[in-house]
Amino acid sequence: MRWWIGVIVGATLVCLVNGTTSQSFASKSKMTKTLPRVEKREEPVRVRSKREAERHAAIPKMAPVPPNRTQRHSHIQAQPRSTRRTHPRELRRSVPIVQEIIPIPEPEPGKNFQSMLLADAATGQLLLAENIDKRWPTASLAKMMVGLLAMEDLEQGRFSLQTPVGISTRASRERGRTIHLRPGEVFPLGELLQAMLVTSANDATVAVAERLRGSVGACVAAMNQKARDLGMQSTRYQTVNGLPLPGGSAGDISSARDLAVLGMELIRYHRVLRWTSLDHVPFRDGMAMLPNTNHLVGRVDGVTGLKTGFTVRARYNLVATAQRGEKNLIVVVLGGRNSRVRFDAAEEFLEWGFSKETYRSGTDESQEQDDSSPVSPASYIP
Repeated sequence: MRWWIGVIVGATLVCLVNGTTSQSFASKSKMTKTLPRVEKREEPVRVRSKREAERHAAIPKMAPVPPNRTQRHSHIQAQPRSTRRTHPRELRRSVPIVQEIIPIPEPEPGKNFQSMLLADAATGQLLLAENIDKRWPTASLAKMMVGLLAMEDLEQGRFSLQTPVGISTRASRERGRTIHLRPGEVFPLGELLQAMLVTSANDATVAVAERLRGSVGACVAAMNQKARDLGMQSTRYQTVNGLPLPGGSAGDISSARDLAVLGMELIRYHRVLRWTSLDHVPFRDGMAMLPNTNHLVGRVDGVTGLKTGFTVRARYNLVATAQRGEKNLIVVVLGGRNSRVRFDAAEEFLEWGFSKETYRSGTDESQEQDDSSPVSPASYIP
């Protein structure tokens, strides 16, 4: 009987507890429902004018300043040079060595060429001359000076014809007349020299210049120094291959007199004439044959070289050498109206020179030259 009384008392307690708990939860739920809803307040949006919006967009985002940095302007942090990234377009942009604008005379209208010179290549005796000190763009005749520096280095033993030359990205991106060199390729110095002097390859010239002096800029400086040493007073180099500067202005200038001096110095190295007297030179282990740009080779008896040049501003230039018997001649034609004019004029002057006996003017003032006349005997190239 007692246990029934305990069951009744326990059930009564359970009911009382459940009722209290339900009331508590209900009251809490009621309170929750009656609490006011707190909404997140949005900051007012400032309406900017079009000019203010553009100015705000142009402001660079600055990196946050560490709280312990108190130096003035500490928020301006230059990116370390080692991690600074260069835009691909900047890598491809060619930077001129110098930006000197050299005034070049305009071509004289109605003339087949602007200046010419015929001389005895052994003695420097002038035979024919016209405007020989007129400054004119060299175009690819600038490569003759790179060739002279290379010949001197070979003679001094600094390099050999088998010296390996790696092709840089800059060399591979040269425009104009090229032989499609690729970055990372390696060629013997002798092959690139032939490509430069015989077929006038711009990319080969840059590769040679970089190998000779370490950079194009250093090679240009050496070219100008050599020109001064030779007394080439009208000559100024700004490139190694004669291409126009950005904007189309001529970077390299010279004169018929100066180019004759350079040509006579270059042909002292008989290796040069062995190359420039060939119709073609082999390249890539004989897999390719590079043509000679001098069309007088094989066409005129005794022609041994030397170099052609062309740009729109310079027109058609030529330095040609020839030998018959004991007589060596050099002819310079600058600013030819077209390619045929320069070759025909050079051939005519060479034939005239080989048909005449050279003479020495001595101190006879009656035999001094008059550069304004189309054909005039003269004294000597200094």
